[in-house]
Parts: sequence; structure tokens; C-alpha cells
Amino acid sequence: MLKPVLKPMSVAEYLSSEPASPVRREYVGGQVYAMAGGSSRHNRIAGNIHALCWQMAQDRPCRVYLEGMKLRVGKEGGYDTEQAFYYPDVMVVCDKTLPNEYYETEPCNLVEVLFPSTLSIDLREKRLEYTRIPSLRTYLIVDQDSLFVRHCWRDSEGHWQERDLTGDGEIPLPCLGGGLTLPQIYRGVFE
Repeated sequence: MLKPVLKPMSVAEYLSSEPASPVRREYVGGQVYAMAGGSSRHNRIAGNIHALCWQMAQDRPCRVYLEGMKLRVGKEGGYDTEQAFYYPDVMVVCDKTLPNEYYETEPCNLVEVLFPSTLSIDLREKRLEYTRIPSLRTYLIVDQDSLFVRHCWRDSEGHWQERDLTGDGEIPLPCLGGGLTLPQIYRGVFE
């Protein structure tokens, strides 16, 4: 049996309805998708990263968000089908004016902690969209089930590079003037 085709929602409808929604929803090309709840491990990892980034952001013109702030990608003012709103697990924005009380547009660091139901979206769709953001310097994809982080970064020539870290390793976060280690990211998670 075919599922009924959902009527696309405009960006304006999404933004006006999201604050009253009982669940967080991401918006992609006119369609709205409910977000799955996270596990304890997922939340501890995201919390560790947020706390470390927040500490580094002190005395810097940066805002650090944990899961609740939307990221708008795509052409603002363009067609609704060219826009998306995501909720990264951790987002850092430095040296930029807040464009809207409910979303950011120019992050320098983004983090997604993998969750089984969103794994393919984080590894394909979000990765593709995030690496198109001119301000983005670092994107971390963090596994919640093992000591594994895929570190994606924009090099000095503007090309995206990546490396996989397992067990140990340090990840530089240039816009925060510091870095993270895998033991810091996974502190209290597998103990």
C-alpha cells in the first residue's frame, strides 16, 4: 500500500510551528521529520563535547549550543525546497551576529553523535549539506558505541580532509583556539 504524499510545508510555516511542537523536528526541502530521542550514552558524549567547547569559548566572541538550536542551511530567501533546518548535537559559532533568535547560519564547528536511526542521514545528507557551509571549519562525526571519531576539516586551501580516530587522538578546533581528545569526549561513557 502506498503512503499518502505529504503536503510540503513552507519555511515560514515550519518556523512558526516549531516552538509549539511537542517534539523537535528537522526541515528538509519542504518536509518535516520528527527527531528521535537520544540514549544516555549519546547525551553524555554530546554533553562532554559541549562542556569542553564551552570552556574554550570563554573570553571569545563565540556561542556554543547543545542540541536545541537549529542550523539553517541552503539559500535564505530561495525556494523552500532549497532550504533545510537541522539540530546538530553541538554547534559553535564565532565572530558572527546572531541571524535569528531560533537558528544560526554560520557555524565554525559542528558535531553529530551517531544514533542508529539517523546514522545514514548524518553520514550522507548532513555531511553533504554541512560541508557546503562557507564558515564551517570542523565537522565531527562521533560514534556512541565505540571510541571512534571521524574528523572532517577544511584545510588552508579550502578543501575538505578527513581522518578516523580510534581509541585515542587529538582533534584541533581552530576557531576555539584549542582541541579535544578522545578520552575527553568519551569521559564517563564506557567506564
